Amino acid sequence: MDAHIRFSNKLKLQAPDPAHLEPQNSLSFLALFFLIALAFCGWGCSSGTGALAARALATPTISASTASPATAGSGAANPGATSGSGSPSSTGSPSSTPPPPNTAPANAVSLLHFGNAGFGGDDTHVFQTALDFTAANGQTLEIPAGGYNINPISFPGNSKVFVDAGVTVTANSGYADGTTMLNISSSNVTITGASAAVSVFHMRKSEYTSGEHRHCLNIANASNVTISGISCNDSGGDGVYLRSATNVTIQDSIFNNNRRQGSSIIGQVNHILYLRDHFTNTSGTAPQSGIDIEPNQPADFLLDVKIQDCYTDGNSGDGLMVSTWLMNSTSQPISITVSGHHSTGNARYGYIGQNNDPSNAPGSILIKDSFSDQSGSYGAAGYFYEADGAALIFQNLTVTNPHSRGPSVYGDSAAVAVVRGGGGARPLGNVHFLNVNIDITDGKTDRYFYFHDGGGNGVTNVQFIPGTLSGATQAPPNGLLNGVATNEIP
Repeated sequence: MDAHIRFSNKLKLQAPDPAHLEPQNSLSFLALFFLIALAFCGWGCSSGTGALAARALATPTISASTASPATAGSGAANPGATSGSGSPSSTGSPSSTPPPPNTAPANAVSLLHFGNAGFGGDDTHVFQTALDFTAANGQTLEIPAGGYNINPISFPGNSKVFVDAGVTVTANSGYADGTTMLNISSSNVTITGASAAVSVFHMRKSEYTSGEHRHCLNIANASNVTISGISCNDSGGDGVYLRSATNVTIQDSIFNNNRRQGSSIIGQVNHILYLRDHFTNTSGTAPQSGIDIEPNQPADFLLDVKIQDCYTDGNSGDGLMVSTWLMNSTSQPISITVSGHHSTGNARYGYIGQNNDPSNAPGSILIKDSFSDQSGSYGAAGYFYEADGAALIFQNLTVTNPHSRGPSVYGDSAAVAVVRGGGGARPLGNVHFLNVNIDITDGKTDRYFYFHDGGGNGVTNVQFIPGTLSGATQAPPNGLLNGVATNEIP
């Protein structure tokens, strides 16, 4: 599992060919050579050979064939792992050129200062000792390249950790359900990797044949946390589990091949930012989504949650799920904004919102400038989404070739939907599709929208305002509202 680094930076000075030196020009040549030598010394001699070595180490060449198996097959080509300084594209799509890798601060303290580690044994004690000491002394702990094995570790307040390229940290065997690998229940914690492809934490998913709570990264009862440029893969639960947390940023990171979710955002959260992250290939136990935002009780809250320029690809459930069915009218207003999101090849819905019956939290869930491609069922849906809940808004959404697995369980194959098979006491609604663009090239989509309540309560306060539409096999009309064919619902 270790990543291997090959350094190919070499300084080469080639002397002129003596056969091409004319005798009459030899003095001129010697003078020129002397000036060149002085110039090189001024550049390199003043800083010594260490400076040259630093230049070489700053830009390692990583063989594509030696990437960690934990990240292979993620469906997330060029994950864009990197420095947190890059700003998202104004178009909502991540930049095609990722920022440069992060680098460790010059005064970082090596993990190996605290004991031998990386030789195949249990490195937990060395890790925890190093974390506790460096946090207490205001230092940055550097994890040097190598393979390590750990039981659960905790990050004390004021932790600063840098994870070098070529690091693979693996969970020891024997994690019980409910045991989590990396635990943050403190304030002012920063974990920075060189980049997500080469700074990898992972668990032993093949061992976890039951349970759903062996999370890789567990952030709970925490504040002022920044995670950047790492992978957290192969867990028996979530790649990252987030609850009761304030001011948390997770960026340029990968959460691949986890058992329950790429990430769960459970509630009691405020000022959360996911930026340029990949949540991919989740499978094992339901819901199996890329991201699942799902509070546990009415007292939970979702305040200022932003998901920007992220990817949820190849998951066995939904790409992005917002499920507020355990909240009610006593809950604080929801505030969620998703922008520039890409949801591709997920087995169920690209995007889904669902809420409670008969009482719901107010607020707003805005998904804008985003994409759904080749979802197993609807590209986006308000599923059992009652009209008294937070406004669910899809603005400038592009849907291509939904229903890759055939018609929905309700028999239709519309691109987007507000739908319920039965039950419930109130009408569905407060779902808005504004400037939605739909492109069908595989013949599997019959209409562009389907707004229907099988329980007979009706659908109200909905919109379907089309942008560019093409390819639906039964359009026009574009869709059905309460069984009535129509092209647009302003």
